Amino acid sequence: MAAPKPKPKPAVDRKGLFNVTKEKTEWFMEIPDSLLGRDFLTTTRYTATPSNSGKFGGEQVNKQVVYWQMSPDSMLLLRARLFVNLADTAQIINRAIEISNEHPIIGSFKVESKENKNYKIKVNSFFNEDNAALGMPQSIKKGFDLGGQIGAMSYIEDIKTFPTNTEVRLVKTWSSTSTSMPTARATGRATFGLNISFILLPENQMMRRYYDPRVGYFADGFNEFTDGQQRVESKRFIVRYRLEPKPEDVERMKRGELVEPVKPIVYYIDPATPKQWRKYLIQGVNDWQVAFEKAGFKNAIIGKEWPEDDPTMSLEDARYSVIRYLASPIENAYGPNVHDPRTGEIIESHICWYHNVMSLLHDWYMVQASSIDEAARKMNFDEELMGELIRFVSSHEVGHSLGLRHNFGASSTVPVDSLRSKAWVEKYGHTPSIMDYARFNYVAQPEDGISRRGIFPRINDYDIWAIEWGYKPMFGATDEDSDHEMLETLVKERLTGNRRLWWGDGEAKRTDPRCQTEDLGDDAVKASEYGIRNLKRQVAQLDKWTYEKDDIMNTNAARMFNQMLNQFNRYNGHVAGWIGGTLDDFKAPGEKGDRYDPTPKARQKAAMEYFDRNVFTEPTWVSEVDYARRMTSDPQQLTISIMSRTVNTIMGRMSLLNEEYPAEDFLADMTRMVFKELGTGRKVTRFRGALHNAYVQYLIGSFKAAGAESATRPHLLQTLKQLKARTASAGGDSATRAHYANLNDLIARALEVK
Repeated sequence: MAAPKPKPKPAVDRKGLFNVTKEKTEWFMEIPDSLLGRDFLTTTRYTATPSNSGKFGGEQVNKQVVYWQMSPDSMLLLRARLFVNLADTAQIINRAIEISNEHPIIGSFKVESKENKNYKIKVNSFFNEDNAALGMPQSIKKGFDLGGQIGAMSYIEDIKTFPTNTEVRLVKTWSSTSTSMPTARATGRATFGLNISFILLPENQMMRRYYDPRVGYFADGFNEFTDGQQRVESKRFIVRYRLEPKPEDVERMKRGELVEPVKPIVYYIDPATPKQWRKYLIQGVNDWQVAFEKAGFKNAIIGKEWPEDDPTMSLEDARYSVIRYLASPIENAYGPNVHDPRTGEIIESHICWYHNVMSLLHDWYMVQASSIDEAARKMNFDEELMGELIRFVSSHEVGHSLGLRHNFGASSTVPVDSLRSKAWVEKYGHTPSIMDYARFNYVAQPEDGISRRGIFPRINDYDIWAIEWGYKPMFGATDEDSDHEMLETLVKERLTGNRRLWWGDGEAKRTDPRCQTEDLGDDAVKASEYGIRNLKRQVAQLDKWTYEKDDIMNTNAARMFNQMLNQFNRYNGHVAGWIGGTLDDFKAPGEKGDRYDPTPKARQKAAMEYFDRNVFTEPTWVSEVDYARRMTSDPQQLTISIMSRTVNTIMGRMSLLNEEYPAEDFLADMTRMVFKELGTGRKVTRFRGALHNAYVQYLIGSFKAAGAESATRPHLLQTLKQLKARTASAGGDSATRAHYANLNDLIARALEVK
């Protein structure tokens, strides 16, 4: 009798989390019986994108928590687990949770065979279908104008498997009506590369650390139900890496000795990164080591070059955190992370670094530092300067990937005069946080002699504190509640009397004038006027600093001139932020004092006087540079444009006015400053006439838009009536009288009863 033919050897046979085989054109996975019911985190990333799509390989598309389950008819199901309402399985109320929070089935598979407690399933059709749970969500497809997926033009490129994760690489094609993507315009098709990672989440879950509004961390959460509660509790916990001392080092750590963690945080540099910038990106990572030392760990975070000669490593492998380098004209970088939604444990991070962020860094530094750093007075910086700029942004984005949110209020804790002290600012820095948007020390003047150490941001007091609070183990804590109680002692110890550790959440506290982006110091008026001094110096030299032989279209000077005008507008915005608003200082239970205080009247009045000096008095330094008519045929329109924008900004603060500076006082001051000529017989210049018009038009627009119940409507009406009466008999030359007559007519028409 002939021996049975041996089974043909699979074209692919790989062992790992899910064993993977490929037989001819069919891909199979083997799901171990032991992993049924276990949670997996799936992340989907682009591996390739169409040109001009605005998306790039390495960026995240989707994420889900999923688990495998056997159905009653022996089909293997893949379900998405949603974390909205949760209860411990030991609680009776968990039965109610389960029947009212059904997790959706996103895949169903016939079991081809079961060997060695492994369920073998065919996966081609599942991965080739258009599955919003693991592929492109509908919102993203809509943004690309994608229609139906074309199955014949979509396929599994490869599946790799590792001890704790399996990686599925796909090519997918959709019909597309997009007019922005050249491939879609030319062919009606759009093809993307995607990589789906299945990451086994740990059974031994990291202890959650509750969110605290006094320290800026990203947070996750869910509604928790228990049998004994009388109201549902919303649990919020921070997002962070799992850093733990080795068991043999616990006692050493308790004694205050620095120890290495069981698993350090490692960031690899994308091999697509130009070689000259890699060391600076690595330094931006390693700069965080000092912060982790405060939390008790040494060598806790490490930047490394990607080992290009190791074929076992893949950039898409979810075990590795990477700074991905994207060939893009976008001027940006961002630092997201992928975390376990059950606990907040960060699994990995792909920081996305766009190539053209260097253009942004150049312009920031030239605009804010060229008065005090000669190296900033050219269009192409030397490698060392650009490298240090890259290092600073690298540190900022790494901070985000570690869990830290922006601290826009940090710079407001620094006295403006200290920013001009060489000894002070070089020792303490111009902001206590790298997570601030306080780019460079634009307050410093040339005569101050401040070096780059006093110009650049750095990882500073707040950042070190935030890492200590988020990552320091609380030995003796048995659960989240006791962990929080122990941390509260640390918070009170650190924050009492130390404003440099204050977290100013500018993303939520938008009415708190201390929490603004791009500002410096504790006095926006003084800081902005120092900044204007520097801008005046810079615009006078700009055509020389931006000259390059090959710039035949003169784009350099125009670009940087516009950047400096933007900076002037930014200063005006910083000052306007102090009109109205509320100071918001969170108070924990038992702390004394109010949480909310109106912005003081003196600060608001000082802001108004700033505008009288620097904007309503025509800023001719903008329009009278000797190259102005190479920028525009009408240089005065530059100052008029800045003034109009500023009037809109100031008047837009009316809804935020407080009892310290009510609408009646605000409008009286505004009218006094805007209409200085009225009643004097003085000639109204073109600029001042444009100022009158801008103010009156805003008053009219606000009056018409205000409802009968509006608190500001009576004051707007009163102001308009007063201006109508005063302009009716205003004197001056014929052009001035015509100007006032026109304003009078505009107001009269607005007040007519229809």
